[in-house]
Amino acid sequence: MTRLYRDTIRLIVDAYGQLTPELQKAAKFILENPEDVGLNSMRTVAKGAGVKPATVSRLSKRLGFDDYEKFREPFRQRLRKIEPQFARGVESAQRRDGVNDEALLSELRKQEISNIEGTLSTDNYPALLDAAETMHQSRRVYVLGLRGAYGPAFLFYYAYQLFQENSRLVDTRAGIFADQLRGIGANDSLLVISFPPYTQLTIDAVNYAAEAGAKIVAITDSAVSPAANAAGHTIITRNKSASFYHSFIGALAVTQALITQLVTKKGGDAVRIAREAENQLSKISAYW
Repeated sequence: MTRLYRDTIRLIVDAYGQLTPELQKAAKFILENPEDVGLNSMRTVAKGAGVKPATVSRLSKRLGFDDYEKFREPFRQRLRKIEPQFARGVESAQRRDGVNDEALLSELRKQEISNIEGTLSTDNYPALLDAAETMHQSRRVYVLGLRGAYGPAFLFYYAYQLFQENSRLVDTRAGIFADQLRGIGANDSLLVISFPPYTQLTIDAVNYAAEAGAKIVAITDSAVSPAANAAGHTIITRNKSASFYHSFIGALAVTQALITQLVTKKGGDAVRIAREAENQLSKISAYW
């Protein structure tokens, strides 16, 4: 039976005094960074703790688990059930009221640069390129992002429909959410953008599309997020923020990267459709 997260934490705390210094070092890191355990491999956790992977393995067994993967499972389950903590984030931000305004902006700038660099690292290139090719081959491209994720989802949809005519934006307006997914199938793809706190409607839509045979491309924060469970392509983005709300800069960078890849794949058709869009917008005086 899988142990609950709080029981696992209690095991670590109770055993801490009897552990060797190296095991204590690993245990301390885990207690201070529980999300890292849920998200990362044993090698990555060991590197963060400054110990050898074998040390993390020994700690897992010392606490009564068969191996690291069994030890990791309660942390993964906790990530799937994280509740919104907006009020706590606002309180934390307000406690920094005395910090120099320029210093706060500098911290924010550094964090967002780190988010972009981490998201568009070469490690993510294969996932990005494979996702773009899958979407390029799709009959229709459905785009889904609800609540906070609506912004980057709409940006992708808006840019994509300027040079392609096979996209559909899935949202909750007018209560026709299910209708917008009607007809999705094996020749289609669904681009989903999802971050904690994960929206139930988003996960329901992903599962529905996956059952219908559609290819799922997920832009999310973790390989164990609910959106990633059914995805054939998962693009992990950095979303840490110096503010109270997590950052979508990484997600925006991924949508831009996908658009760039797709427009280069579409050839002459993309130019024709874009020119038609320009002419239509000009006729209705869409822009000042």
